Amino acid sequence: MFAAKNELFTRPSGYTISRSVRLRSSASAYFNRTPAGAGTSNKTFTYSAWVKRGSLGSIQNLISSPNTGNSDSLRFSAADQLEYNWQDTVIGQVTTTQVFRDPSAWYHIVLVYDTTQSTSSDRVKLYVNGSQVTALSTATYPSQNFTSLINSTTTNYMGRINSSYSTYYLDGYLAETNFVDGQALTPSSFGATSATTGVWSPKLYSGSYGTNGYYLPFSDIALTSGSNAGLGKDFSG
Repeated sequence: MFAAKNELFTRPSGYTISRSVRLRSSASAYFNRTPAGAGTSNKTFTYSAWVKRGSLGSIQNLISSPNTGNSDSLRFSAADQLEYNWQDTVIGQVTTTQVFRDPSAWYHIVLVYDTTQSTSSDRVKLYVNGSQVTALSTATYPSQNFTSLINSTTTNYMGRINSSYSTYYLDGYLAETNFVDGQALTPSSFGATSATTGVWSPKLYSGSYGTNGYYLPFSDIALTSGSNAGLGKDFSG
């Protein structure tokens, strides 16, 4: 189901990402976790991951959480745009005009969700390779203090969605994945631009994770049935 791979890439920041995980849609591969309780906040969180696409032209979920008849998800659309939906787009959706169709590229994707903000456009922000994406084909934002299904007590998924419509598996690689509960951060917490090359580079996140946050470097490949060991091991502490 999972294949850890030495996708070694050392960036100008000096920080080396030694491993990634490959999720194959044909193998129905994904991660899931059901939090034991409510997090620090399901009104404010930050998701950061390095993503390399394996196939194009289909809906593929990065992170999601469903409830009866509804779901919240960050995903690639069938048109290869990046989008964040809540309540299955019944309530809202933010979709980029930009498309992501380079299967050889690593994209650093950051979702910042903070519905405590009074300005609607500050409640959902998408960043790619350190820059906020402001060119949007759809921009319907959640109401102030709207609670997300992500970081609630419902099951959270990475690499698929569990809804009445479809599973929408991710096909590609994930690396250096962080979920920070209760904070609205910027990409500078997870990366930096080289002053000499201008390349956006990963750096190790050094902040706190909150109640339900996690850090997945996919570096432990000792798969052990029924335990926390293996590719999904949380290194946030």
